[in-house]
Amino acid sequence: MFKKRLFNLWIAVASVLIISLTGFSLSAQASSEGAGPKKDLIGIWRMTVTPYDCESGGEHPSFQSMLSFAEGGILTETSASPAFQPGQRSPGHGIWTAIGNHKYNSLWEAYILFTTEPNPPVPGFQRGLQRLTQAVKVNGNQLTTDGSVEFFDAEGNLVLSACTKAVGERME
Repeated sequence: MFKKRLFNLWIAVASVLIISLTGFSLSAQASSEGAGPKKDLIGIWRMTVTPYDCESGGEHPSFQSMLSFAEGGILTETSASPAFQPGQRSPGHGIWTAIGNHKYNSLWEAYILFTTEPNPPVPGFQRGLQRLTQAVKVNGNQLTTDGSVEFFDAEGNLVLSACTKAVGERME
């Protein structure tokens, strides 16, 4: 009788263990399969950004930027644009989503903390918000983007917009 109870207990424990491990294996497989296509974007990228007039195509001076794409669709950005005065612009925070094979969309915003007057060729910026949207393509350790940038004053009125293109390399 004791041996039969011990045998039944062992079968029950083994069954629970097998079910648990199978469930864990399936969820781990689903997680890795869902994250697979996105792995090529995740990381830190050194970018060279070129703003340009959307209508005429006239380019403005290029500058450096750094983009960090994290799991879960989180994006952070730091710009070294000489158009901004030191401390005038906050880091950018935003989101990214996969839209296809090695293709993504991103959106982020940064605060313009104080107003500066125009100093050609720099247009000057009003205190408010900068919003950037981009279509992103990854090819190995190379990244290219096409996008737009909009500047809003403190009341939320659009005051300036432009287009951007950028190329970058993964930081390794």
